[in-house]
Amino acid sequence: MVACVHAVWLVGLLYVTACLFGCGHCKVIGGFVLPHGGIALDPAHFNTSNATARSQAWAVHRAAGNLGRALVGVAPDLVLLSTPHGVADLTKFAFYLNPKGFGWADTDNCLCPPCCYNVSVDMAANQSIALVHFLESLGANVTGTAAYGPPGQEDEPFPLRWGEVIPLHFIRPSQNNIRLIVLSQPTRRYTEDVAMVTEMLKLGADLYHWLDQLEERVAVLISADLAHTHLKTGPYGYSNASGPFDEACGEWAETLEPRPLLVRAAGLVDRALSCGFTGLVMLHGLLEAAGQSVGLTLREAWEPHLLANYHPSYYGMMVAYFTPASKTLS
Repeated sequence: MVACVHAVWLVGLLYVTACLFGCGHCKVIGGFVLPHGGIALDPAHFNTSNATARSQAWAVHRAAGNLGRALVGVAPDLVLLSTPHGVADLTKFAFYLNPKGFGWADTDNCLCPPCCYNVSVDMAANQSIALVHFLESLGANVTGTAAYGPPGQEDEPFPLRWGEVIPLHFIRPSQNNIRLIVLSQPTRRYTEDVAMVTEMLKLGADLYHWLDQLEERVAVLISADLAHTHLKTGPYGYSNASGPFDEACGEWAETLEPRPLLVRAAGLVDRALSCGFTGLVMLHGLLEAAGQSVGLTLREAWEPHLLANYHPSYYGMMVAYFTPASKTLS
């Protein structure tokens, strides 16, 4: 019998229905993209007189909240979270190895205190250790990072900040019996993001093969902002690559066609300056491997959904998700 979980909500005037078909054999039950900009967290403090920018900020915030509720609604046991702003190694992808995590974030134009948004999480430390060993056996450039004590044993929580806290704020994992595996992107992403594309695609595929042998249901969550060069007055200035880069990422999220992300966005990212690019490429590799494992193309295996893609401030933010298509059962 085919089981189906419906998450239905209203986004503006658009009804979105996500239906996960027969995920009893499908351990990776969805891929999700959430921003980590403070505007998405709470637009009430967004200091702008531009009505369009304010409207876009609230649209991103509402879409992120809806996505968070949908993710919780499909009842994952584990969330694999990729962060570009974590405790990072120079060259290696780092997995956090403490049993607990805790951190805070603030929002644009209102710092902590008083605007403190805290998150406490349970982390799957032993599974993270096993995943590091698995990836090392395949030659992946990975490591584990334990804070303050032995891996998997320290009572002190691993420190989290905005790259983890803001996406997690929308799913509240500790309140929903969800444990985390956290992957921190290496700092070489700042200068080698295009050179990393092939590596990221393989890492995504390798992650899928490990996750697929688990007993737990797993959601993959990518913490990602898009171009950081939309405004001349922003900290990184303006680049005419910013708009086309965000458009290319949005087209990928709507279609799962590889060219918009792996060719067009890749050709723009070094001028657009996006912290989320490598995570999106990794997710593409993971979703593609999932389809190949059952003899399907990427588009046959997954249904793409783009809920928001705006830049109310100097940086772009996208909210998107990918659910197993009905053909996955055939």
